Amino acid sequence: MSKAHRGTGIRKEANHGRGTCPVCGAEQIKILYEQEIDGKKVKVCKRCRAVAKNKARKDARIAKKAAPAGENA
Repeated sequence: MSKAHRGTGIRKEANHGRGTCPVCGAEQIKILYEQEIDGKKVKVCKRCRAVAKNKARKDARIAKKAAPAGENA
């Protein structure tokens, strides 16, 4: 059976959710993910969102290791 509703969310957006990513500069790519950059919320592509999430997880892990052992308990 076909999936008639797949992609209906982006059909309503301008250019069906495609444009130029403000972070990496890729053109005609889906920019669907909101990300906060320099205090502003902008829509970025899938790859840039993943890079930002991985960087945040790495920074959190480093901060957790840097905290003294007495504070964790």
